[in-house]
Amino acid sequence: MSQRNAWNQASDAFNSLHEDDRPAIAAATREVNARLGSVAGLDVLEIGCGDARNCVEMARRGARVTGVDVSDAQIALAQQRVEAANLSIRLLRADAADLSPVPDASVDAIVAIYAFQYLAEMTACLAECARLLRPSGRLIFAHDHPIRACFWDEEMQEESVLPARSYFDDSPLHWTFVGTDAAMTSHHRPLEWWFSALHEAGFTVTQLRELPLPDGWADDPDMDEYTRDIAAFLPQVMVIEATKNDGIMK
Repeated sequence: MSQRNAWNQASDAFNSLHEDDRPAIAAATREVNARLGSVAGLDVLEIGCGDARNCVEMARRGARVTGVDVSDAQIALAQQRVEAANLSIRLLRADAADLSPVPDASVDAIVAIYAFQYLAEMTACLAECARLLRPSGRLIFAHDHPIRACFWDEEMQEESVLPARSYFDDSPLHWTFVGTDAAMTSHHRPLEWWFSALHEAGFTVTQLRELPLPDGWADDPDMDEYTRDIAAFLPQVMVIEATKNDGIMK
């Protein structure tokens, strides 16, 4: 199953979970928007915009927003949200490795929240980001911290309290989205990979944030063993901010 088909199938289940303000995604969104700062008058592109809730918030803060998602179902939900908010937001159904509908050097910032770990062609996506950004434009993205992949037990289809795979194993992770039959694939890339790939794409990393679980969240007696005994002690979200090099020798 392609990622496009998988996300079409998982769309309703994902957004239902998201409505409950899942801590990792909520923390990632807050941090990305804090790093982004004032967006009034800026052209901002969101990769993996989903149902466009963050696009709407950025537009309300004065940005000119374009949202991109690989899923037809997510774009349809995004269109409904944008129309309900009575905002002007451009929405595109496109693969993040080929953003050809967006002109060169046309955006000031690109954000991606829990999107990049699902992209197989990440190097191509970073090249596209560099193409789209104006000089000194910023790329800010967030998703699961790479250390989390070590605890994914593919056979059991759950996170273990003991490492189940090597941090240096860059093979894809396969899993089924909860409550669906959607066969998902995510890609583990160590921090070293990100720094090297961003440099090669023409970016300078200006900030790395490693976020823990929100205070008190792991204390919930209904939390699973992994969350209570492992996630509470390790970073759960990685946020990277990078600036496009201006090409001028210093």
